[in-house]
Amino acid sequence: MNIINLLKQYQDLNYQKFQSKICPTNYEIIGVKIPLIRKITKDLLKNYRYEEIISFLDYHYFECILIKLFSIAYIDIPFLDKVSLIEKTLPLIDNWALCDTFVSSLKFIKEYREDYLLYIKKYLKSNQEFTLRFAIVVLLNYYLDDAYYEGILNILVNINSNYYYVNMAISWAYSLLFIKYYEATLNFFTKNKDSIKPWIYNKSIQKACESYRLTQYQKEQLKSLKN
Repeated sequence: MNIINLLKQYQDLNYQKFQSKICPTNYEIIGVKIPLIRKITKDLLKNYRYEEIISFLDYHYFECILIKLFSIAYIDIPFLDKVSLIEKTLPLIDNWALCDTFVSSLKFIKEYREDYLLYIKKYLKSNQEFTLRFAIVVLLNYYLDDAYYEGILNILVNINSNYYYVNMAISWAYSLLFIKYYEATLNFFTKNKDSIKPWIYNKSIQKACESYRLTQYQKEQLKSLKN
């Protein structure tokens, strides 16, 4: 199968230009919208095994990486086998779009949250920008509840990275914690102000204040805390 010819049938040049602007990547972007790539992947999985699908892919292309990521997310295989495929594939991720789209597709984590924490903690020690971002985005997608709230705060405050997309993910996570656990997160920020990088501290507040889910009073209170 010529996967590139198939993808080019769905090419949208305006989307290609847009995606190229917002998504810094070393891969060539054909310009196929993500819902279509999901559909293509699901159609392929109806007719081919995972091993066959990845043999069709040309890893010079952004969309081919997405097909591989979606294939891993969608195939029904044992937990440890899926974890192994994810781990082997993480080095292919070189941008926020691949990272975040992949994470949002890994619905199996909901059933294995405690087991998957072991792998998150492993990835949090990585020196690779998007492996580290992957771990953070998994936390904010699948662990943002009462059972894991305090643990997430402790994880975030102990990440020390100079990578832009890691620090953006940390800020994003903090902003969601403000929205869901406002008073507790406000108290944490007040107590740990000196431990949170000023850029992350201010960006977290900015992103929280952009949400319609906080009251005007809460937003003004947060803005008064900015460095």
